[in-house]
Amino acid sequence: MAPSVFISYSQRDEAWRDELVRHLRVLERAGALKIWDTSQIEAGTEWSHAITERLDQADLAVVLISPDSLASDFIVEKELPALIRRQRAGKIVVLPVLLKASPWTLIEGLAELQFANSPSKPLAQLAAPEREAAFSEIAERIGLLARAVSQQKAGKEANEDPRLITDPYSEGRQIYFISHAREDGDFAELVKMNLEHLGYGGWIDTDRLLPGVDWRQEIDDTIRTAKAVIAVMSPDARASEYVTYEWAFAWDAAKRSYRSWFAKRLFTLDSPRCNIWTSLTGSADHGKDFIRPL
Repeated sequence: MAPSVFISYSQRDEAWRDELVRHLRVLERAGALKIWDTSQIEAGTEWSHAITERLDQADLAVVLISPDSLASDFIVEKELPALIRRQRAGKIVVLPVLLKASPWTLIEGLAELQFANSPSKPLAQLAAPEREAAFSEIAERIGLLARAVSQQKAGKEANEDPRLITDPYSEGRQIYFISHAREDGDFAELVKMNLEHLGYGGWIDTDRLLPGVDWRQEIDDTIRTAKAVIAVMSPDARASEYVTYEWAFAWDAAKRSYRSWFAKRLFTLDSPRCNIWTSLTGSADHGKDFIRPL
């Protein structure tokens, strides 16, 4: 059965929901996921019960955040607490999408979730072409998560550890942690692809978002054991609290290591639009092969 995607939204944000569903429909048609939102509640059905039932059955949840959704007592007092509890229990992946600037940091639990778009760039503030591209990226991310959930379910049915499904360590290769902003995801995938072509393993954020995985702990553990941290530097990366956390943790881990060579293991790329690697040690030789054409 395809993973179920629960969409939480305010009725005043129906146009935004429709736009998201439009981008997800091709995935649903392909059998990759199944969409559910309150527009599917039949007349005469007790809507609160229907929502709770679907929420408890969902594998993924997309929460559309706006001043209207945060003004909804049902969303803030019922839906969000239930979703966050299930996320913490490893039963669902919750993916917030910031539609409009709003005080979402005041909502308990939201800050521990990874947003599908940059919180510094609400969708309503983007120009039409940028907004269309952002929805496309969000849909792609949801599709990747749905695939990961399907893989996890298959692993459970085979009595396997679901984390091993996407765990690059299981392949016995040296692992490079690729730190990047969501906007630079295509470039990060290119780096990972070239690493694998050279016989190494690349680890990016889509590898950590399985239900039940503490993503912050997973990042820390992977950085500690990775051969190197490759930091894709861009304006979006500098503005991302997630990415800057990764850089800070990697640098701190390097400083606390007794092996002096470990401090040389954080590589940086000035921008996805540049073609030269530099390291914090000043050398420009590290990592060039990672971005060569295949």
